[in-house]
Amino acid sequence: MDTESIVATILKHRPDLSKEDVLAMAREKMRSIGAGYLTEQGALFLVAADLGIRIDEELMGRMRMATASSSVYVALKDLYSGARDVSITARVMKIYPVKRYSRSDGTSSRLRRLVVYDNDKSINVNLWDDAADAVERLGIKAGDVIRISRAYVRSNLNGSLVINTGMKSSVESTSSTGYDSTSKDMNSTGTGMGMGVEIMGLEDIAMDVSDVASLDGDNLVITGILCSNPMISTYRNRDGEESRVMSMLLQGRASKVRVVIWDINYANLARMIPLNSRVLVAGVKVKRDGERVELHGDAGSIVKTLRHKGYTSSDDAYAGVDVVDEDYLGLMKLRILAINSVEDDEYGKKKDSSSATTTATMGSNGSSSSSSMSKYAIVMVDGEERGNEAKAMYLLDISSLKHGGEVRMREEMSIECIPSRILGYTIYLDEDSYIAVREDEGSEKGGRGRGAVYEHISKIADVEEEHLYAIEAIVLTMPKVDEVRLRNGRIGRRAEVLVGDDTREARLIAWDRQVESIEALRIGERIRVYGVVAKRRAEMVVMRKDRINDNNYGSEGDDEDEDGVANISNDSDDNNSSSSDVYELHVRQFTVIKHIG
Repeated sequence: MDTESIVATILKHRPDLSKEDVLAMAREKMRSIGAGYLTEQGALFLVAADLGIRIDEELMGRMRMATASSSVYVALKDLYSGARDVSITARVMKIYPVKRYSRSDGTSSRLRRLVVYDNDKSINVNLWDDAADAVERLGIKAGDVIRISRAYVRSNLNGSLVINTGMKSSVESTSSTGYDSTSKDMNSTGTGMGMGVEIMGLEDIAMDVSDVASLDGDNLVITGILCSNPMISTYRNRDGEESRVMSMLLQGRASKVRVVIWDINYANLARMIPLNSRVLVAGVKVKRDGERVELHGDAGSIVKTLRHKGYTSSDDAYAGVDVVDEDYLGLMKLRILAINSVEDDEYGKKKDSSSATTTATMGSNGSSSSSSMSKYAIVMVDGEERGNEAKAMYLLDISSLKHGGEVRMREEMSIECIPSRILGYTIYLDEDSYIAVREDEGSEKGGRGRGAVYEHISKIADVEEEHLYAIEAIVLTMPKVDEVRLRNGRIGRRAEVLVGDDTREARLIAWDRQVESIEALRIGERIRVYGVVAKRRAEMVVMRKDRINDNNYGSEGDDEDEDGVANISNDSDDNNSSSSDVYELHVRQFTVIKHIG
């Protein structure tokens, strides 16, 4: 129950008082008891008790009426700690995985957390034991309207309310998923219970991602355009367990904002999120570091695409993808252009182990030939599926692939697969993914593969920001390496060299472990680079190590790229610049550089 509701209840019983009188009495109660003991709402409960008004009985009476008659709608704002036999109707915003706990008597308990909302507020829900199975049993998804009956309400340690189910509680689904109000519920009420109350859909309550800078609080719902390749990384969570985090940049009307989802729950993540598509993220909170703003979510957060706005199946980067809907991906035919292996070192970072000719063997033990290796392939859509989009490229992540029999991958090989997920330009194959060598593979060298490789070389003048490319170019300057201090205090290495083809020049840039791949280049050398990402040139400052002091920081966090490294350009008088290099070409851990003359 919120402050306004409690004040209104007191004034109903004491019309001789004003709202200002009641709030003043609450402030005095808080002062007399002492700071840190009471919230304003708690003080109002005590004020009501002093006036002979039982707020808890008042609210219990309302909720009993709601339980007895579906014609009365109980808003979430009317709930209070200690309430029992509660029935509410709300939309689902967040869905967490089931957790299992052991009781002292040796039995186990199951818990699934939800966050639900109505037109007034959002609230946490704990579904215990049999009720925890309702999400799968009823097919409940984010945006669905549900009714929870005969539950009880408690407070968390931080004072927030939580709805809990008990042995007599029930959970019902009253609608199909509705991201916006065009999805009508039963009885066309938005609640499905004939109450005449429309609960807005997720898209209706969503705000533009660039509008969050001034906001606080949890459980925000935002939309934006995906403008970077989502990156999924492994880390150790607070329990010491291996978990995954996803980071991506969303473009709003006025600015870009980084969105980070910790402890990814893949059930809440759309299986296909194309670059430049409109994305809805539900259940995030604002994180600030000075003027820097990020949005952070967790295992309950939802990430979905809104394809009717900002996406069409003819998007250049997704030619040849058989998409039935955002949760089902069909067969893809791909040709392998290059393969790279990335080895974990003792610090958990990635160590480049690429070579000009590489094979990847995926075996029945579910791992690559080295258990500490992550494997990637730069691939193109093969066959007639390419249509006119011959430049579309993907990164194929085969690190998690398990297979009943061995599939020995090599460059120029043609394969077919059913992806588990496509995020940006990355195709993911998991342990159950289907993959096979195509029957029309042809000769040992891949038949038409060599011609296909050359078809896939892009001109530097044709690149677009954040897309993946293969380029062929001449090295025009000697590589230059700087040591820089980034905003987090870490010292990093950055290398750059100017390369060009017959259309334009551009800077080829690498960070840290990828620096070695650029250091080895020489003027006049011809190279073919598979898997570079085009970035709009940033006008920032590189600070050499001899100019670093405690008050002079690099720009990591001001304009980070998808690897968490800032886009920084050189401030010195160098000959690597060109008036035409609008984009920089960034080397990634999966990039393969071949020396061809």
